[in-house]
Amino acid sequence: MRIVLSVILFLFPFSLKGEASYGEQFQFSVVPNVGNERVEFELLIKNNEEAPLHFEFPTSQYYEITVTDRTGHEVYRYSKGRFFLQALQYLKIEPQQTYRKIESWDYKVNGKRVPAGQYTVTATLLPRKLNDQPLNNNQSVVSKVNFNVPAENSGFRRPESKEN
Repeated sequence: MRIVLSVILFLFPFSLKGEASYGEQFQFSVVPNVGNERVEFELLIKNNEEAPLHFEFPTSQYYEITVTDRTGHEVYRYSKGRFFLQALQYLKIEPQQTYRKIESWDYKVNGKRVPAGQYTVTATLLPRKLNDQPLNNNQSVVSKVNFNVPAENSGFRRPESKEN
């Protein structure tokens, strides 16, 4: 039984990887690493070229992350409540290298934890140009994958303070 569980835990992250390609130049993927109290979204941009990739972004927001429940209702948006620098930003990825960024979500919406179950994370890369060539709206790069939010473990919850 332990061997089967070990194999499942080893293979599980690989089955969650949603990957989007932009021609043969690069792959963009989001990998949800699920924990009891939060999920970490690992965002990866892999340069498949033999030359550097130069991304230009209109703001300091390089990507958008949304999470929806089974009905398609949005429960989390990375940019909600955040402010981004309104100036051109540049990202250079060397040949055969991978840019990696991690963002997390605490399973909460308006201060309340979402129910356990299946959710979908959609990550969208937001460059304006790639290698000095403009990208139009039809060239969006999106990675989408399902993941499961675990049931809340009340044994590890912090006791709520009660005011008299």
